[in-house]
Amino acid sequence: MKSILKIEHTNGLWLKPLEWAAVLCVTIAVLWLALPRWHARRLQIELPKDFRLSYKLRDDYLLYRSVAAKVVETHPALFIGDSVVWGMYVRNDHTLPAILNAKLGGEEIGNLAVDGLHPVVMETLMREYGKAVRDRVVYVYLNPLWMTSPLYDLSGDGELVINHPRLLPQFIGKPPCYHASLEDRCKAVWERFIDFEALLHHVRVAFLDNKDVKNHLAKQPDKPLHKQLSLNIEPLETGHPSDSKITWEDASIAEQDWLWVTLDESRQWKSYLATLELLKKRGNTVVAVVGTVNPSMQTAASLEKYRALRADALKRLKDNGYKTVDLPELPSEEYGDASHPLAAGYERLAEFMMKKHQLTNHEWTRIDTKF
Repeated sequence: MKSILKIEHTNGLWLKPLEWAAVLCVTIAVLWLALPRWHARRLQIELPKDFRLSYKLRDDYLLYRSVAAKVVETHPALFIGDSVVWGMYVRNDHTLPAILNAKLGGEEIGNLAVDGLHPVVMETLMREYGKAVRDRVVYVYLNPLWMTSPLYDLSGDGELVINHPRLLPQFIGKPPCYHASLEDRCKAVWERFIDFEALLHHVRVAFLDNKDVKNHLAKQPDKPLHKQLSLNIEPLETGHPSDSKITWEDASIAEQDWLWVTLDESRQWKSYLATLELLKKRGNTVVAVVGTVNPSMQTAASLEKYRALRADALKRLKDNGYKTVDLPELPSEEYGDASHPLAAGYERLAEFMMKKHQLTNHEWTRIDTKF
């Protein structure tokens, strides 16, 4: 009986401190690597008609990766760009891709535009989170507004609230006007390589009102965390219930005398070209769509520089072998501000693309375009 008791109370299964540390490290590694992959496989994304990513989720880049894969799967052509393509002042069914789809008679062109997506961060978004964008016709929008000054171009120094700072170059090539702390810059780089960090950000943005878990639970202790999370998500924009009828003049926006950065000096232009080349290497038919900036809102000197810069951009794009769409300037009353069209403006742009570039639907695998 004594010998049996000794066997039952053996300490042979107890781990030493170093062994516990090893187990802990392996567990953390499994969570870091396996949980994001499991989440990506199990995530169910609903993309209804006239889809565009919610403004609230515009910096949820892990979600953008999954959305991009879904849009590529269901659309032979895509639009990538900033809030002009996204549709700042219009409903989901009045964006440029949505109107084109209505004219084509089906969901042919996916809207992968994101509010505030200037070319410098567009390059990172496509490189790190847009890898699914392959073998499609891709319309890449260039908004000249990002080159109105060295500060907006991110080639000059000064104080500026920059859109999508986590997608900026954080160390090598960091814009001189980007003054984030070393900790924040390290976190931004870390998130690109460790999907677990991006997953935590996704949970905060999508389910916790962009608050960390500790603060959220402190303010809402009666709501269990696991009941607020979901693998079913519809990231559709729902914050624009009606078209804006306010023109830039009604909003009393002053006339602008912009400096305009030349293409040879422009950081945004360099990143735009890099994005086109990246997408081209992935087997896409890349179409450069050059947008307009409200001519009625500029001084005569600014307008002259702007038109010269825009003509130079179109020439260089064609010389580099890219197909181009030279969008027309809109009447003053069809702009909501410096660059965003109102609903009538989007109708005019869509009609221009249908007629000028003869967009057609042939049960095709890619859009038949003439440039």
